[in-house]
Amino acid sequence: MRGLAGDALWLLPATAAAAAAGFASGSPVLFPLLAMAPAYPLMVRHLLAGRRARAVAAMEVWAAGLAVCSVWLCHRFPDRAAQVVWNGPAYADEMLHWLATGQGAESDPARFLVQHALHLGVFVALSLATASLVSIFFGTLLLNYMAYYVAQVILAAEGAPLAVVMGWHPWSILRVAAFVIIGVVLAEPLLGRLTGRGRRLEGARPWLLAAAAALILDAAIKAVLAPWWRLWLGRLTE
Repeated sequence: MRGLAGDALWLLPATAAAAAAGFASGSPVLFPLLAMAPAYPLMVRHLLAGRRARAVAAMEVWAAGLAVCSVWLCHRFPDRAAQVVWNGPAYADEMLHWLATGQGAESDPARFLVQHALHLGVFVALSLATASLVSIFFGTLLLNYMAYYVAQVILAAEGAPLAVVMGWHPWSILRVAAFVIIGVVLAEPLLGRLTGRGRRLEGARPWLLAAAAALILDAAIKAVLAPWWRLWLGRLTE
């Protein structure tokens, strides 16, 4: 715990500063690239030292911190965010239309399961091929455009506390947590080969099963709760 606390004490402010710098740059590429810059080397260091659990924990802390920071930036500077956050406006428009009408992939398991599977397949392939360097960049893009949507919900609800709480859908939180686990664990094989330590997936099965369980729960909760969640958020954003 002391080790994780130490990681968090510098990782959270470093991530906030790096994300703010990327956001201020106005570049849709630099924003996610700088936002992940403090976390990826730390993850690699922990993995090479055999500290998989600490690597996962540190990356979960990073993802949570970045989510909060990105929502604040997008809420505080919405015009800049529309230029900087890749896919942000398009995703927010799609989701706000769903909140208003109930029409969209969020309420249609046949559609969102295909999208989830596509994102997962790309993420897994990139993790194995790049020691998660590119997959974490990809995941940061997704996290940032989800944060942009949350900021738009809060703006539309005029800062209502319930909108702040409900803007991050619980199924999305589960998905982010699962992708973090997958990204950390699947970075190990290539890192092991590059450092001459061979494949390093011993004992990884419980972690991958936990990620799979989170993704299954993500889909199940989304299928059940999304219509109800939409009604509550829709009323707040009318």
